[in-house]
Order: sequence, then C-alpha cells, then structure tokens
Amino acid sequence: MLTIDLDAKRTTIFLTLVMLVLVVVHVIAMQANFNDSLGWKDASGIEYWQIAVFDLDEEESFGTWFSATILLFTSVLMIAVASCLRTAADSMYRWWMILGIGFGLMSIDEVVGLHELMATISESTTWTTVGVFVFLLAGLGFAPFLWHYRWRTSGLFLLAGTIYATGAIVVERYSGTDLNSLGYNMLTGLEEGLEMFGVILAIYTVLDFKRGIDTGAAISVTSGDPETKGAEAKTEKQTLKFHSPESYNNPQSGGSSFKQ
Repeated sequence: MLTIDLDAKRTTIFLTLVMLVLVVVHVIAMQANFNDSLGWKDASGIEYWQIAVFDLDEEESFGTWFSATILLFTSVLMIAVASCLRTAADSMYRWWMILGIGFGLMSIDEVVGLHELMATISESTTWTTVGVFVFLLAGLGFAPFLWHYRWRTSGLFLLAGTIYATGAIVVERYSGTDLNSLGYNMLTGLEEGLEMFGVILAIYTVLDFKRGIDTGAAISVTSGDPETKGAEAKTEKQTLKFHSPESYNNPQSGGSSFKQ
C-alpha cells in the first residue's frame, strides 16, 4: 500500500508560500499591464496574453490550477478520514464523506465555472447573492457536525469557511465588473488569495484532525519527529483505534478573456 507521509504544519506552510507567490506575481503582472503611470507595458512591449497565465482571474492560469488542486486534495483527505471512521464504526463518517464530495465538486467548479451560470440564467441575480444563502444553508446544515467536533476542529473549520466566504462573496461583490481596470484586478488578487488561504486552512484542519486516527490509511499524518514516525509505524500494526483530536489540544469572476 502506498503511504503518503504528511506533516500538517509543514504542508500548510508550503501551500501558503505557494499561494503568496501566486498572489504577488498576479499583482506585479496586473500592475504592469493596467497601471499606465508605471510605464512598464510600453517600456517592455508586453501584451496581456503574454502574462495571462499569471492572472488569478483567468481560468487557464497557474492560480486556477493551484486552487483546483488544493480543493481536490482537501476532498481526498476528507474522503480518507470518512473511510477511517467508517472502518471504526463511527457514524460521523457520513458527514466527512459529504464534505469530501462537496470539495470535489468545488474543484470541478473552479475550472468549469459552474457558479457563473447564474449570470446567464438571470441577469438580476448574481452569484454573490446566491452564495450568501448557500454558505448560510451549509453552515446550518453542518451545525450538528460542528457541535460534535467542538471546539478545536469546528473552530478551525468555521475560520476557514469565513475566510473563504469573505473572498468568494464579499470581495467579489464589490470588485466591480470593469475587467480592464486596475482596481478590479487588485481586488481579484485579494479575492483569490482569501479563497486559497481558506482552503489551505481547511487542509490543515483535516490533517490536524487525522492525527487522532491511528490506522493503516493511505495518507498518514506525523509531527515530523523521526521517533514519532517509528511509533506510528508500529501503531499501524495494532488494532484500529480512534481518538478525538480534542484529546491532543483541547483548550464571479472567472476567465477574463476580454482583458487587453
């Protein structure tokens, strides 16, 4: 069996650094293309299509690929947790499975842009308006899940969701519709950055939670200590056990193909 050994903190730091690089490069590229006062575009002779792969607002860009990848990664992690809990006869596995499927659909939407169909279905209804109700319904629907895993795991999930929603709904709502304006493209960097960081925090939450599941799962989580890794390898040969993670620590826009 293929085992992927992940350290929760190092994985989170690595993904956050990649996210920051993507946001910074986006800002530089958009400043070069849309900020005429800098004169970078005329001096270098660059065209928008030459830097479009760095635009976080484009479907065919490094940013979109990264966002879709981390959403899919989150989905895989959650389904792995669901599998472990099901083996342990824990009924909460259903909630994790639903979450895993949901993040998988979000990964597809990141590339396909299904939520943008709202603009074509009804001109009077925007994605952000619908998004508010979607997030509220999701929060209410998962209230039993969040209460069951209070306080650490549920708190981290709520924080991750709040950060993601701030970017996906609040920032996008006020970013405007002028694709060729500097303000729109700067806000796009903030929007996508918040969305990516929200997903990264969700990944950390799942990895942090999974430390409490001692199984021979395909994805194992360690603290980075060699002795701990050795102890976990022995644990995998023992009877499956489940420990609550609280026992460890309890105290609309998509492809902007019309840019020039």
